[in-house]
Amino acid sequence: MTAAPHASRSAPLRWYDSTFADAVIEADFQRSEIAGVLLYSRTAIGLAAILFLSFGITDWLFAPAQAPKLTFVRMVVVAVLLGCYLVMHMPGPARRGQIPMLVAALAIGTGFVAVVALTPMPLRGLYLDCVILVIMGIFVVLRLGVLQAVLIEVAVIALFDLICLTVIWSGMRDFVVLQLMLFAAFAIGLFCNYVSERQRRMAYLGRAEAEHHAASLQAALRRTAEAQMHAEQAARVKTDFVAHVSHELRTPLNAVIGFGEVLEKQIFGPLGHPKYAEYARDIRESGQHLLSLINDVLDLSKIEAGRMELHREALSPQELVRASLVLVSGLAQARGTAVRVEMSDDLPAVFGDARAIKQMLVNLLSNALKFAPPGGDVRIVAGSGSGGIMLAVSDDGPGMTPEQQEVALTPFGQVSGMIAGSERGTGLGLALANRLAELHGAPLDIRSTPGRGTRVAFRLPLAAAVAAAQ
Repeated sequence: MTAAPHASRSAPLRWYDSTFADAVIEADFQRSEIAGVLLYSRTAIGLAAILFLSFGITDWLFAPAQAPKLTFVRMVVVAVLLGCYLVMHMPGPARRGQIPMLVAALAIGTGFVAVVALTPMPLRGLYLDCVILVIMGIFVVLRLGVLQAVLIEVAVIALFDLICLTVIWSGMRDFVVLQLMLFAAFAIGLFCNYVSERQRRMAYLGRAEAEHHAASLQAALRRTAEAQMHAEQAARVKTDFVAHVSHELRTPLNAVIGFGEVLEKQIFGPLGHPKYAEYARDIRESGQHLLSLINDVLDLSKIEAGRMELHREALSPQELVRASLVLVSGLAQARGTAVRVEMSDDLPAVFGDARAIKQMLVNLLSNALKFAPPGGDVRIVAGSGSGGIMLAVSDDGPGMTPEQQEVALTPFGQVSGMIAGSERGTGLGLALANRLAELHGAPLDIRSTPGRGTRVAFRLPLAAAVAAAQ
């Protein structure tokens, strides 16, 4: 049962018969409901035929003289009902189902009126009650529209009144009482039918709106999936391009660095003028800086593409810190800042990738040395905690707000006003360190207060714990 795509809660209903004012929506409603209506009505007609025929037993028990005539009436009505039942099983247009139901309702009503006319007292009183029930049942049981049901009911009541006035007249008082009972049954049945028809159409509108929202949601999900697929494809293309270009740049750059070092050290003899040696040193340092940048970009692209392979092993935290300090010793000397180390000599071995861990420490130490004032307080602290070893780098620089931390963690993100323009980096150091820390189990723990400095820490698992788990 599928609701019309254009039906909505705003579709108005006519007040007098509870049908849609829009003929297209009403036709769609009838098509969507016909299967359930036919099943329900076929069941009701089949049960009505059985009940109408079974009452023939009372005819032979309480009115044997009229029983043959009553049986004939019952057989005719049952034949009509069975014919309607069979017609409702035939394939055809959706509206064709209304015709058999109208015929069945009229047959039941006229059949009971005929039975009342032929039945003597006191059995007639029982059948009079049945007429009242039939009037209510035509409204409630059969899924007829309000106007169709009213027409059938008026025809049945008119025929019944004609029989009362001509065949079974018993006085004005009884006739008036009977009319009041018929009117009450008519009003109750009409009200129930009116409410039922409105509720069926409101439920149809609710299904239509739900299906519309579901279709919109599915379309949005498809668009989101397509956009995500395109974004992933674009990210793969970008990553492959960056990796390819970075790889192609490193080979000639290594040659430039090597030739600059040869000229700086004057391996094949003096260059003549001292400025040549100074320029050669600048060439080597610039080349090394550019190579470091290319390596960072390449590592970041590998991580984003999920191609970063870590060679994990048991490592000494003391050796990792020592090697990292050697790599930043030139920057520390240039800044006039001594890096203080606070760590115990008996710290257990950690489990991770040596190059990645040193890269994290070098990036954090480089940032700390750049942010701290000349001669400032930069320290590296190592200690046990949270099931591993915590390595923390702190400085007494300007610090960062939470918003600035978010910027600093994005690739190429740079916080304005933190350091002098001549010492501004590429904005990759903290982002790359954070990605490498995530590969080791947890992101960086950044604690920073504006005006008081920054502390950045990461945790490394214990080698013994990893070995025991394996």
